[in-house]
Amino acid sequence: MKDSNFINERLKRGQQANEKVEKEFSNLTTEQLNWKPAAKTWSIAECLQHLIIADSCYFGDLKLIASDMYQMTFWERYSPFSGLLGKVLKSQMKEQVTKKMVTHTKLTPTYSTYQLDLLDNYKDNLRYFMDLVSKCHNADLDKFIINSPTITWITYSLRDALEFLFEHEHRHINQAIRVTENERFPK
Repeated sequence: MKDSNFINERLKRGQQANEKVEKEFSNLTTEQLNWKPAAKTWSIAECLQHLIIADSCYFGDLKLIASDMYQMTFWERYSPFSGLLGKVLKSQMKEQVTKKMVTHTKLTPTYSTYQLDLLDNYKDNLRYFMDLVSKCHNADLDKFIINSPTITWITYSLRDALEFLFEHEHRHINQAIRVTENERFPK
């Protein structure tokens, strides 16, 4: 069904994410942005780069849906798992972490030093993502089934995707904030 209220709520969550990033990270140095509490954990920069990668994986589908040009594949139309997998992803990718997840290699940031313009890149990417979502006001959020950009047999509704993607946004911003709260974080 079409659900402008749901779209507006998701856009509000996106705006909150943007404001949180601005408030928490806009005054950081390059050293702070790239600092890691441990070798196998992500820096603030890597958390933001991961979100840029993950969000942009959905740009193509969102553009097509917004322009009423999206055509579901046979699997997207008939997968018996769409509802179940959408629920699973929504429960796993909530803002508050209950279980740590392993990131698919396609969504893993490169391990290099990022510059401060990453903050602008993140905000531009989020703004573009939100613009595409805002153009889905007339889309049937439950009828459109899309597949995962990482595991193609996984399908879910557009509604479920938008719900878990914006929660995912906050999940990793909170992860980045926890980096700044580490007692060894450079001052």
